[in-house]
Amino acid sequence: MRTMTTIPDLAREWHKSTDTLYRLAAREEDPLPVRYLEGDRYGGVLVSEFESWLKRNTSLFNEKGSKQ
Repeated sequence: MRTMTTIPDLAREWHKSTDTLYRLAAREEDPLPVRYLEGDRYGGVLVSEFESWLKRNTSLFNEKGSKQ
């Protein structure tokens, strides 16, 4: 089981651009929790933090539109 994933890997997995993910990480309210180790080129996300963030920032299909 993975504990961390890179932004490029997450972008491929979720069919999003890396720019989109970095924009989500830069937003003021509930940013995507990107972490860096010193000297790394790309950030990474702890899988457990991503799962929690994803639940807070998405809707179930049957709830689609109810957050508007």
